[in-house]
Amino acid sequence: ASPAHAWNGRVLRVLTGDTLVVSRKEQTRTITLYGIKCPDPQTIPGKKAKKFATASITGKSIKINPITRSSQGRIVAMVFRSGQNFNEFLLRSGYAIVNRKQCHAAACRKWLQYEKNVYKHHRGIWADIEQQSSRRKKWNHQ
Repeated sequence: ASPAHAWNGRVLRVLTGDTLVVSRKEQTRTITLYGIKCPDPQTIPGKKAKKFATASITGKSIKINPITRSSQGRIVAMVFRSGQNFNEFLLRSGYAIVNRKQCHAAACRKWLQYEKNVYKHHRGIWADIEQQSSRRKKWNHQ
């Protein structure tokens, strides 16, 4: 499917770190953030990612730039809050990794560098250095 035009909405809630429920006019849409993955929300890192995303974006006005649709029919998009790419913000804050299977946009190469830097400096979910190496390997292969 070809990408649609960008549109504005308001974040009603965060389902997982990388999935948002957004209102647009009288409708709600579920949006998956393009190019990144947050940990499973049942895990401690996943709960931290959801909490961080919730505090950062719930109730905010955003711009949605649709890229494609997921196999579940969800809109997969770049999301902008106050002109800042929220997908990249989660990654740079240490609450997401690059989705290597999906991320093919021009920004993805830069995002891989951000991911390495965040991991190296133990930010966000990487603060727990005891488990980070095995977690990162497992997570990249899901």
